[in-house]
Amino acid sequence: MAEQIGLSLPVQSSEGIDEFYISDCNKMAVNLLEDWKNWPNLKHILSGPPASGKTHLGRIWAKQVNATYTNARDLKINDIDKIATTALVIDNVSEMSADKDLEGSLFHLHNLLQERKLPFLLIGTGSPQFWKISLSDLRSRIDGTRNAQIGELDDKLFPLIMAKLFADRQMYPSPDVFEYLSKRIDRSFLSINSIVTKIDRVSIEEKRPITRPLVAKIFKNLK
Repeated sequence: MAEQIGLSLPVQSSEGIDEFYISDCNKMAVNLLEDWKNWPNLKHILSGPPASGKTHLGRIWAKQVNATYTNARDLKINDIDKIATTALVIDNVSEMSADKDLEGSLFHLHNLLQERKLPFLLIGTGSPQFWKISLSDLRSRIDGTRNAQIGELDDKLFPLIMAKLFADRQMYPSPDVFEYLSKRIDRSFLSINSIVTKIDRVSIEEKRPITRPLVAKIFKNLK
């Protein structure tokens, strides 16, 4: 079989429902999102480790309920009334870094969505109790919102996520590459994402196929 040499192609992340793999670490979060009609006050938080598929799952939920997807870092107080007309996914709530304007906008948006009885999903990295929120009223709203948490990566999901990340880059390594990586990568979403990105970049730079020797060389240089 011909070996595939890396090309500088755009990463095309697959975010359909068929590309979201369910395992023990995310099953509860998936079930809670599916039960959105029974959410207390029609609101929920989705949290988890970096690169764990939170945005992917949020976009799936948005499609299923015809919600609008928005980024907390892009919120502007003058736009809130126009935004609060449909169900909403508000991503990167954990990345507002205690910005007073963003927090004020999100607080106003939260209250308006509640007033209009529109469901919304807040997404962020890590536990919500550690999100940097300086506005006390917003902090109390977040603390009072139920959280669907994605856990750390498990062994069942590990090879599936790794294969997806390579496929997003239009790369399909041989089984021996996956076997080599599975024995050396930490079981975390961020670790897999980091090493796949590194392998893809080196393959492109050196115009070499993604083989076990290339991957072994990369790991040697990481030490």
